[in-house]
Amino acid sequence: MSKTFRRFIITIIIIILIPSSSQAVTKYEFLTGLLLARGINWDESPEASYNDAPGFLLRTGYVSDTITKLDGPVTRRDALRWCVESLGLTFEAGLFSDYPSGFADDKKLTPFDRGCLVVASRMNPQIFSTADFKGERFSGASKLTIDEARTILQRLGNASRNFTLDVIRNPLKGLQVHIHREGVPSGIPTWRFFADGIRTKAAADYFKASLKSEGYDVSIAGVNGSYSVRSQKLEDYNDIRRLESIAKARGLTTRVLPSMSNPNTRVVPRFWVMLKIDPSYFRIAPVASSEGPTELRTLSAIYRQNNIRAAINAGFFGILKGGKGFPIGALRVNGRNFTLPHDMRGCLAWNEDDEAIFAVAEATEDTNYWPEMTNVIQAGPMLIDDGETARYEESFTGGIISARHPRSAVGLNAEGSWVFLAVDGRNGMHSSGATISELTEILRGQGMIYALNLDGGGSTEIIIDGKIYNIPSDGYERRISYGLGAVPR
Repeated sequence: MSKTFRRFIITIIIIILIPSSSQAVTKYEFLTGLLLARGINWDESPEASYNDAPGFLLRTGYVSDTITKLDGPVTRRDALRWCVESLGLTFEAGLFSDYPSGFADDKKLTPFDRGCLVVASRMNPQIFSTADFKGERFSGASKLTIDEARTILQRLGNASRNFTLDVIRNPLKGLQVHIHREGVPSGIPTWRFFADGIRTKAAADYFKASLKSEGYDVSIAGVNGSYSVRSQKLEDYNDIRRLESIAKARGLTTRVLPSMSNPNTRVVPRFWVMLKIDPSYFRIAPVASSEGPTELRTLSAIYRQNNIRAAINAGFFGILKGGKGFPIGALRVNGRNFTLPHDMRGCLAWNEDDEAIFAVAEATEDTNYWPEMTNVIQAGPMLIDDGETARYEESFTGGIISARHPRSAVGLNAEGSWVFLAVDGRNGMHSSGATISELTEILRGQGMIYALNLDGGGSTEIIIDGKIYNIPSDGYERRISYGLGAVPR
């Protein structure tokens, strides 16, 4: 009997054939059912064992909690967290921690658990809903019954095969944010651990030596003016838990990034954030640090130094010796030219009346190009032109066009609203990214009539009302030359 068939049979037994009962379910039983319902392919794992499904989940990091007393009862709160984590929705739960869940007693939950409840009740298909519980009270400390476990695991199995999450909210008048997630991870992840904020090379060397004595092979890199220690790929998430404990005891900040194969032909997770900007309330403008676009700063720093309520990274840039930056291609800000167009690449030009041009610009030394436009940025390629997919030759390499990467874009819809879009990528548990074709499909599906691809990769970031709404692929904010901001009128 094949492992796949055996897993199918066990899933049927656990999820469907268990008789109705109010008897409590143990953590071991629920975690075993969770792994089977998720259908995670663990055949190639040397630790694969049907007798140790909970251990497998904890070792792989699909469930990040440190769980003890597996023979003890599982609570609704436990089941909620573990289902959301196993679907790779940890970031979304954190993002929605201040959103209303619809449950009367959600204030008794931690912010993260409340975010998990928002995700589980708003996703399609739902895992939890207010209709499941009397008086619309979640009662997270209640022991999970067999009936409840069976229902939850059936829904989890459905979500593992066909899942979407769409949340639309208006954080400020004139700003509408649409958060979208589709697909769930199905491979077995490995992990990299990072300890950041080490002030000197000597301190980084000392920390590296101490970790080596603990059996960990790490390397050192400079990050944002300090030093970072990075582990090799780790298969056991218990190592991540241990390294986090060591680093935090030394007062260091930590990052954990998953590594998971995502061939372009597979169905993979994808997360994007789209901000629609009403021109009656906001105009858009290029924004940089107070020192100008040659001083590279994080988007958060740029946000704080400008009178804006939202921002996205913008055009490409280069880095000179000494850490100075320079915009690549055209950049005009409020009538002042910083750099000129070149390379036949896509541009966006606009003025204070929201008259706009999306076009491929020719290289020029004439500073008076598009004289009626007070602002110009250049990136590329053009994505949508007058409602149709743009097909201009802009000399980008095939890897930039056809591989999946984090992406940023700016567009205009048929209503005349500006749109910022950030698509996360390079994270197999959260979002695989998008090709240029897939990015265009997203934008056309959301009603864009003009759109331009911006710088992407580790630069992709979007901030709305002071909050970062995506995961930069490096796990931290990259320093950039300039962004686009939504400026209150």
